[in-house]
Amino acid sequence: MRLRRLCPDHFLKFFHHSRSHELKDMKRSVLLITLILLAVLPLLGNNYAGEIFTFSPGAMNNAMGNTGLCLPSSHAAGWWNPALPALESSRSAEVMHSNFFDGLLAQNQFSMRLGQGFALSINHLKIDKVKLTKLEDEGEVISDSNRPYAYKTISNQDLIIYGSFGRALSENFAIGISPKLAYRNLAEHSGYGFGADIGAYYKIHEYLDLGVNLRDFFGTQILWENSTHEVALPNLDIELSTSFELTSKEIPLHIALRAQNYYEQRASQSSDTIRSEFHGGIMLRPIPALGIMGGYDRDSFTAGVALELFDIGLSYAFKNKAEGGLGHTQRVSLSYSW
Repeated sequence: MRLRRLCPDHFLKFFHHSRSHELKDMKRSVLLITLILLAVLPLLGNNYAGEIFTFSPGAMNNAMGNTGLCLPSSHAAGWWNPALPALESSRSAEVMHSNFFDGLLAQNQFSMRLGQGFALSINHLKIDKVKLTKLEDEGEVISDSNRPYAYKTISNQDLIIYGSFGRALSENFAIGISPKLAYRNLAEHSGYGFGADIGAYYKIHEYLDLGVNLRDFFGTQILWENSTHEVALPNLDIELSTSFELTSKEIPLHIALRAQNYYEQRASQSSDTIRSEFHGGIMLRPIPALGIMGGYDRDSFTAGVALELFDIGLSYAFKNKAEGGLGHTQRVSLSYSW
């Protein structure tokens, strides 16, 4: 029998054809798993158990209306979308401090891009001077003669650690996962949490990017010392962004639109409902060292500036007080890139 000789071009065509089918099959699998998890896991979750995981890092991201699923240059990119570290080879570190509700709640955050598809983020939340009260006579109902009084002042704290691992499957597609651990200390009770987020990035067009992050995708578990158990419901983040240069002066402009989709369980309803929150942001760089940001974060306008000189960056973000809210929010961060 005579064998047909194949040239290297035939092997290359066969390889690229097979690779293309593998990527398509993988994308379908990721989509199928996501849909199944979104359909099943809400039945096991608790409303508001995952609120501590929604405090986002990155002063630049928050100044842009709390967006960032398609921004690999963010120092906190791993938290926003675990697929993004696969797209950025440079390394950086950022520390950020935030004050919420006119200083009632403080957030301290540390983020690192470690290169080679890895990132790290640590979030610390603290509420000081929380007063615990009880009645003068615990055996009687509250009244003018039996008033509550503060017998102790405590602080509530949460510590959350994220490790992000991303991998690029092609020039236009990347996936990633962020395992996370949490420690909670609330009103003299402590607990531990563990879970993970999965994310994906897809470059639809030269000027259009898509970022997706399914947070708490298998239901983040929170175990309390008193043997109670909570499950943080999964929520789906979707963002579209575009980046281009303005006019002949080549001024970079980045625009992002993000939607957060939450499941909520209503005691008065037999089915779950979906709540969506929308965010939009813009960043303009009139000169390479200066970034000017603005946006809309769910119910308030945001703004900020970023200055970068000699690999050192300083960013400031401000969120206006929402209608009926408790106050404005300020964030400041210091970063270093190498």
